[in-house]
Amino acid sequence: MTTVFIDTAVVMYAAGADHELREPCQRILTRVADGELDAVVSVEVVQEIFHRFMALRRLEQGASIAADTLDLFAPVLPVTHAVMRRMPELVEAHPTLAARDLVHLATCLQEGITDIVSPDRGFDMVPGIRRIDPANATET
Repeated sequence: MTTVFIDTAVVMYAAGADHELREPCQRILTRVADGELDAVVSVEVVQEIFHRFMALRRLEQGASIAADTLDLFAPVLPVTHAVMRRMPELVEAHPTLAARDLVHLATCLQEGITDIVSPDRGFDMVPGIRRIDPANATET
């Protein structure tokens, strides 16, 4: 079974308000919980969850989603010095990607992960990385 990286957006859509990606993202997380999908996240994903919900002043909800994410994906991947050393090269090669997406990309490269489940089409431009749209995640 191939390991996939789950982008923060998948967790956020699954836990969020009604949206066309909510149900597909919930199905992805259910597959992870049921052991049908080998998936990982990094500490950066958890940090993004905290960051978003703290900005919204919805601390309890953010803490709950972050704790559930930590439990589901335990142990989460670290963002190490080796991961961050990849960043300058990635920033140059992919200047249109957000810094947090580059951290996800660097983590995947460091861990040998080639598949990212994400609605972010920016990952489509990265050679060697296959973005799996959550709406079509049955292909994983």
